[in-house]
Parts: sequence; C-alpha cells; structure tokens
Amino acid sequence: MSLHLFATPVECTQCGTVVDDPKLDRCPKCGALLTERRTPGRLAGVERRYSNLRFLLGFLRFLGVITILVGVLIFVSSMGNDRTSYAQGLGALLGTVVAAVAMFSVAAFFELAIDVEENTRASFRVQQQLLELTHAGAHPSAVEPVHPPQPVVAVPLAAPPAEVQPTLATEPS
Repeated sequence: MSLHLFATPVECTQCGTVVDDPKLDRCPKCGALLTERRTPGRLAGVERRYSNLRFLLGFLRFLGVITILVGVLIFVSSMGNDRTSYAQGLGALLGTVVAAVAMFSVAAFFELAIDVEENTRASFRVQQQLLELTHAGAHPSAVEPVHPPQPVVAVPLAAPPAEVQPTLATEPS
C-alpha cells in the first residue's frame, strides 16, 4: 500500500469509479490497480514557470526539424542537378544535420535546467509539508522541552606569579 501525499481523486481506468481515498491502491468496486496521472511537480502543487521560454524551446525544436527537412531537400535536389556534385549535396545534408542536432541539444539543455529548478521547488515544498505534518501530529508530551540557555559564569584565572626573574644560563668558569 502506498500513501499519496496529497488527496487527489483518481479515476479507475476499468470501471470509471472516482476514488478519493489516498490510501487505496486498488479500486474498491472492480479491484483494478489505480494509477496516478500527475507528475511529481503537479502533486506538490508547484506552478509551472517560464512559459515564454518553453514556447521558445518548442520553436527552436521546430526550427531544427525544418533545418533537417531543408538539408534533405538540398541533398535530393543536388542528385539530379549537373551544377552541384554528390559530395556538395552530402556536405549540405551533414551540415544541416549538425546544425539541427545543435538546436535540439540547446533546447534539451535549457529544458533540463527548467526541470531541475521545478523539481527543486517541488521537493522543497514536499519537505516543508512533511515537516508541517510531523510537527502538527506530534503529541505535546512527546516533544522535549527546550531549556533556556544557562548564564555564563566568569571563572577568575589564577593570579599570575610575582615577578619572575629570568635566569641566564652561565657557563662554569
């Protein structure tokens, strides 16, 4: 049995029953396994940020696909053309593939950075909610009392000895 952190209603995929109890793994009506259809960030209630950047990343991927299509088009058109050689068409195709892979890589890197930030916020929020549940559910007698700090007492150091005369080592004569 797994315990979901947040009571989100789950609909059974077999019979359509909506189950509100977060402690149930199986549908009480048909016994089918219930699956959660929300990502961890959504479970923690973390809002999605950077919608404009996500749009630009989608546009960058679209440009990557268009770049590959243009490269294939150049390669195919160079095969039937007498002015360009097969090697030039192949070079154009490889160049566009490298440019498209670079676009996809940049988009994936930025998406990874966004996901790391979102997952960090989600895990922090889950930790805070678990701490709130722990403190709210603790019995007052189970919590150790906090004692105020004891005052610091100054202990006098031993009085320094009266003037000490330095002795010089003398050589025997």
